[in-house]
Amino acid sequence: MKSIKWYNKDMDDKEFKIKEVNIGPAPGKKPLIQPETKQENKPLKAKMRGLVNLFSRKNFPKTLIVVFCIAAVVAMLSFVAGKSSFNLDNIKINVGIPSSVSSGEEVVVKIDYINDNRVGLKDAYLIIDYPSGTFSIDGKELSQERRGLESIAKKSQGTEEFRVRFVGEKGDSKTIIAKLNFIPQNISSRFEQSTTSRVEINSVLVSINIDGPEKSITGQETNYLIEYENKTEENIYNLNLELVYDKDFKFKSAEPAPQKDTSNLWKIDVLRAGEKRSINLIGNLNGKEGESKSLKVIIGRIENDQLIQYSQSEYLTLISPSPILLSPVLEGEEGDCRLDPGQMLKYRIDFKNNTDVPLIELILKVHFEDSVFDLRNIQLGEIGFFDSRENTVTWSGADVLALKLLEPNQSGSVYFSIKIKKPVPMSNYNDKNLKAEISVEIGTKTVPNKFAVSELNISNSLSCKINSEVDLKTRVYYYEPGTGIVNSGPVPPRVDALTYFTVHWQISNGSNDLENILVKSTLPQGTSWSYNYINKTPDSQVSYNERTKDIVWEIEKLPAGLGRLLSAYELVFQIEIRPSINQVGTSPALINETLLEAKDSFTGIFLKDYTNPVNTNLPDDPRSPGGTVRQ
Repeated sequence: MKSIKWYNKDMDDKEFKIKEVNIGPAPGKKPLIQPETKQENKPLKAKMRGLVNLFSRKNFPKTLIVVFCIAAVVAMLSFVAGKSSFNLDNIKINVGIPSSVSSGEEVVVKIDYINDNRVGLKDAYLIIDYPSGTFSIDGKELSQERRGLESIAKKSQGTEEFRVRFVGEKGDSKTIIAKLNFIPQNISSRFEQSTTSRVEINSVLVSINIDGPEKSITGQETNYLIEYENKTEENIYNLNLELVYDKDFKFKSAEPAPQKDTSNLWKIDVLRAGEKRSINLIGNLNGKEGESKSLKVIIGRIENDQLIQYSQSEYLTLISPSPILLSPVLEGEEGDCRLDPGQMLKYRIDFKNNTDVPLIELILKVHFEDSVFDLRNIQLGEIGFFDSRENTVTWSGADVLALKLLEPNQSGSVYFSIKIKKPVPMSNYNDKNLKAEISVEIGTKTVPNKFAVSELNISNSLSCKINSEVDLKTRVYYYEPGTGIVNSGPVPPRVDALTYFTVHWQISNGSNDLENILVKSTLPQGTSWSYNYINKTPDSQVSYNERTKDIVWEIEKLPAGLGRLLSAYELVFQIEIRPSINQVGTSPALINETLLEAKDSFTGIFLKDYTNPVNTNLPDDPRSPGGTVRQ
C-alpha cells in the first residue's frame, strides 16, 4: 500500500492512506488494450512512413526549401544577436591637426580613436591617406601610412601620432583621410570607420615664382626666369634648389650656372632674411602639338643626405604647331636605339615647311655632342661643310635648293654617314654609360611677318645608347707566368705520361657595367680538371662537373673600364692530359670553345663573346716548344 500526504489549509498535518487499486478487465472479458509490443509498432511505422515521404522525390524540393529557410532564420537571428552588443556608430575617429601651417614645417598629426562598444576590436589598424606634396621627416614623399594597433579593448580609447611635412604654395589646401579598420570580437566581418580633415598652407619659408612662355613651338629655344625669396626674418643655410625637367626639354645654359657635372642643381650656402635671387634658364623644348610640358622647381635643406623640402612650384608650357618640321633619322634603327662600338651609322635629316607661306634662306646644321664619333671619316657626299673646330656640319641653299626656297608643305632631306669609335674612349671612370647624340637645327633670319619674331630657329636631337664591348681571352701555358701553380710532365706530351697545363681566362670590359656574367667551357675527352685554381675576382664562384666536364665561372658584376682603367678579371685553373697511342703525331685540344654571356646594365642588351679551342701547340706560351704527341 502506498501512502499519500495531502494538505489542506483547513486541515494541517492530516495524512490519508490510500490503498493501491488494480483496475483490470472484468471477469470473463478480454482486455481492452492489446499486448504492449504490438501496440507500439503501429505509431513507429507511421513515423517512418512520414520521414520517407519528406525525402521522397515528390516532396524533396519542398523539404530543401524548408530546411534552407530554417537555416537562414537561425543565421539571421545569430547575426542580430551578435550585433546587439556592437554598433558601428560607437566607433569614433578624429584627426587633430592645425588648420594652417607653413610649407615644409614639421607637423604632428594626431589620430584619436574611441571604441564605445561593449565588445573589443581585433586585428585593428590605422590607414592615413595623404595628399600630394606630403613628406616624411627624413624627406621621403608619402601617399599613405599604415600602422597596426592589434586589439582595442571595449570601452577604451587611444591616440597615434604621425610626423610629416606639407609642401606647397601659399593658399594650397590639403585633405587628410584617416581610416580605422577592424574586426569586432563577436563578429567575423571586417568594418571600417573614416574621417577627413583639411589643412591650409598659409605661408612659405622660401617662395618660388616661375615666369616662362605659356606656349612654345616645338624645337624653339625657350627661356624661363626662376625667382626664389626668403620670406622669413632669419637667414636660411645650406639650401638646395633642384629643377625637374620634362623629358623633352634639352638644357642649353643657365645663369648662374648649376653645380659642376649637373644641369639642374644649385647649392645655396645662405639665403639671407628677405633676400631674393633668380636663375635665367635657356633650353629647347620639344613635343607634339597640344602637349603640356612641365618645369618643376624644388627648394629645401639637406639633412643626413636627404632633401627636406620647403617649397615647390610647377610651370606648364603648351606646345604649339611648329612652322618647320625637323626630324633626324638613323636608318635601320627605330625607337630606343642601341649601337655597337665600330658601327657605321647612316643619318637622314628631314625638314618640311609646315606653314602656308614660303620660307627662304634657311640654314641647316648638325652638331655632334659626344667624343664617341669618328669625325675624321665623316662622309657627306660632297654636300655640306664639316667644321672640325665646332664639330658641326652646315648645309645652305648653295648645297640644297630646298633650303634656298621652301614652299608651303614642301619637304627636303640631307644625308651623311659616320662611324662610332672602337674602342669607345674612356679617360676616367666617369666616362661610362655613353650615348651617340646629334643635335639638329634649322632656321632663317628672313621671317614672314605673321610670326612676329626676328629670327626663326627650330631644333631637335637624336640620342642612342652605346653598348659596352666585352672581351674574353683564353690562354694556355706550360711555363706558368704567374705564381701559385706549378706545371710538370713531358712537353710535348708523351703517350701514357701525365702533363699539367694552366688555363687563363681573362675578361676586359668597355664603357658600361655588366651584370650576371657567365663563362663556360668543356674539357675534351682525355683532359681532366686537377682541382687547382686561383680566383681573385670579387663576387664570383667556380664550379666543375665531372660527368659533363663543364667548367663554369659565374660573376655578379663587371665594372666599366675593366682591363683599361682597372685590372682585368682573371681565373687561372690547372688541367692535366694523358695522351693515348692513337694520338701520336696529333695536337690534342686542351680546352674546347669558351663562351661568355653578360647583360649590359645600361642598355639592357645581352652580350656574348667566344674564344676558340686551344691545343698542345700552346700559341701563347713563348717558352714552351709545344707540339704533337710523341711515342
